[in-house]
Amino acid sequence: MTTIQIATFGSENQDSIASGIRNFPVHKLALICYESDIHKADEFSRKIKAILGLSYSIHIVSSKNVIRDTLQRVSEILAKDGRNFRQVLMNVSCGDKLIGCAALSASFINGIKAFGMDESGSPLLMPILKLSYSEIISDSKIKILKAIDDAAGGFVESLEQLEGISGFGKPLLSYHIQGARDSKGLADLGLLDIEKGERGKISARLTTLGKLLVIGTPPTLPHHHHQHHLRPHDTNNNNNVIT
Repeated sequence: MTTIQIATFGSENQDSIASGIRNFPVHKLALICYESDIHKADEFSRKIKAILGLSYSIHIVSSKNVIRDTLQRVSEILAKDGRNFRQVLMNVSCGDKLIGCAALSASFINGIKAFGMDESGSPLLMPILKLSYSEIISDSKIKILKAIDDAAGGFVESLEQLEGISGFGKPLLSYHIQGARDSKGLADLGLLDIEKGERGKISARLTTLGKLLVIGTPPTLPHHHHQHHLRPHDTNNNNNVIT
């Protein structure tokens, strides 16, 4: 089973990334770090490549927008490499707490098996759902959120406006936004704020959680297979890519 490991990177605790490589299968390493750490990340990755022949990529996030940028970088990694690997793992044991929390949030959204390291250097698996957040929420709901975000800047004045930009009819939009007995709507899920005006007119705005879900959801989600036991490590001699 081919595996890509995504790992947060910082100036300290880099041994924890090496521990992740020793304890879990890996065929490519994708590092997420601040711009200030890019040279150290490149140096670390080159050493790993020289020893194991492991291909790698480096993805930069801004310290001013850690949550948003990390979700975007993980989404980009999945969109680019998700189909090429049968398993995706997330190592959140290196780097500062904020970038680790952001990576853990991305794991929840995308159903990625995440792990850290305890004081003895042993892996500690995080309780991530096997289903991604995006699989729990239907494709139709995701499309509605993305339509609001892409075409209307996160706000629609009416269902008529949303009908025009989403391609869904008003009854279906009302069902997905307001929900029903058998299904919670986007408002109940905390992804949209809605206001009811005169004559039943409904306006809707993406919440912060809704925006983050849109940012963190790849265009096409690959299915991730989770593997907890140790396996021998294969090597990959592809050229490194720094993005």
